[in-house]
Amino acid sequence: MPDKHFTSEETTQRITEVTSVISHQLKTPLAGIKSSLEIMLSGDLGEMTVKQREYLTLALDGSNKMIGLVKNLLDASRIDEGRMQLMPESSDVGALAKAVVADLTTFAQAKNTTLSITVEDNLPKTFIDALKIHEVINNIVYNAIRYSKGRGSVTMSVRRDGHDILFSSTDTGVGIGDGDKGKIFSKFYRSPSISAIAPDGSGLGLYISKAIIEKSGGKIWFESVEGKGSTFSFSLPIQ
Repeated sequence: MPDKHFTSEETTQRITEVTSVISHQLKTPLAGIKSSLEIMLSGDLGEMTVKQREYLTLALDGSNKMIGLVKNLLDASRIDEGRMQLMPESSDVGALAKAVVADLTTFAQAKNTTLSITVEDNLPKTFIDALKIHEVINNIVYNAIRYSKGRGSVTMSVRRDGHDILFSSTDTGVGIGDGDKGKIFSKFYRSPSISAIAPDGSGLGLYISKAIIEKSGGKIWFESVEGKGSTFSFSLPIQ
């Protein structure tokens, strides 16, 4: 029997289905591994040597990265299948941005990068899925810190722009080359310059972020100069 030739659309669909199945199968055992490592590191099972704790900490870090990758793969599959769901509520985008700054301060310090944020007073709330918009902001700011060079800086702002709330993040990182700009929001895409700095990324964060913002009724975009830095922005309608 001759081999069946799939169209590009059918191939993409099959890849999405396989990815979704594999990710679901990995989700539960990874959660169990993480829990076991956390219990061991807590000391409840007895004292450990410094070397044992060191190796267990590395294992926990690896499991957390795998759990994050599985989550992104599942989210990407839901987007591809049109199954991504939002749970909108009245939310304060400025407060979400400040929470991200608090979460990433230690990481920024480790990367020798300063974080600053300006939030306009008396901003109206927006009707959004707060957890997913927090994820978008976290992804943008995390990338800005991760791809910083030398003594870097990330400056954020949240303000009103007509009928929208506008979030912007400007960094002094490696920037994006002209040849990569049209692919930045594509699934699994990572530019060679970025991969050289951080080879373990999935290339899904901005793809997922774009889908979340657009499903929320907003827009996301960026401006960048290679070697000088980038500004990522998104707008959300005031409702």
